[in-house]
Amino acid sequence: MSKVFKTIEEQIEILKERNLIINEEKAKEIFRDNNYYYVINGYKDLFLDKNSEEEKYVEGATLEEIFTLYKFDSEIRSAFLKYILKIERRIDTYIAYEFSRQYGEQNYLIWNNFNNNSKISDSRIKSLIADINSNISTQIRNGNKMLSHYITRYGYIPLWVLIRIITFGQISKFYDLMKQQDQNRVAKKFTVKEKELKTYIHNLAIIRNICAHDEKLYDIRLKNVIVQNDIHKYFNLALQNGLYAKGFKDLFSKVIILKVLLNKEEFKEFYDIVINEIEKLKSEVKSIEFSKVLDKMGFVDKYKELIKYIK
Repeated sequence: MSKVFKTIEEQIEILKERNLIINEEKAKEIFRDNNYYYVINGYKDLFLDKNSEEEKYVEGATLEEIFTLYKFDSEIRSAFLKYILKIERRIDTYIAYEFSRQYGEQNYLIWNNFNNNSKISDSRIKSLIADINSNISTQIRNGNKMLSHYITRYGYIPLWVLIRIITFGQISKFYDLMKQQDQNRVAKKFTVKEKELKTYIHNLAIIRNICAHDEKLYDIRLKNVIVQNDIHKYFNLALQNGLYAKGFKDLFSKVIILKVLLNKEEFKEFYDIVINEIEKLKSEVKSIEFSKVLDKMGFVDKYKELIKYIK
């Protein structure tokens, strides 16, 4: 059955029938400038009455609360993207430096320079090299003067130049396929183990795309579980009944990644933004216990202490 178009006024009436408190003028303003589907369907869950067979909102729930959660998510996406880009630039730089030092500035995109010890990795290496070469061709066709300059003058593109135009997803695959000793040298610059950095990069590549495409972030749960570290021990986060608890797949785990990979000043800037946005949200959400919001994000009760934790 196809969805029938509904006017803003009709959408407002449906929400009222479902027990949501609405200021009509404010609602019209919200839905005029923001997509109804993304605001309501994306952020309503916390405010729904789980005891009702039909879709009903908890007593006292307001449209403004849902919209506040929607805006909160937008603000933290912006913060995450800004600071993930800082980390991405460092990862790019470290990989380009270590790989070029090991294999030279020319002919580095060859199968033998990667961890080619299985049929699966062999296939992935060939796929990665093909994707990167395709990316180069596309960039040159689209008029990338920097790449054209290196190809025309030198006949090749140094990795420290190329690394800035390939995607973070490709960087994630690149690091994943590097030989372990090369991975170790990059990871050491972040004072982490290569296995740990691998899970961090995988997660950041996904979160970067979510942020760049304005997708919902605050209640994220990813399949790629991050490796347990000292921060998990500090907050007593571990497996519970064989399942991962807070800090491994959720938003708080992404905060942990930034805590590890940013310097102290950068992390403080980032986390101050997150905490301030949480406090603003807390002051405006009244119809539900705020602990439900924190649980959705995977935040521990003493989440503010993370800013005091010393690596």
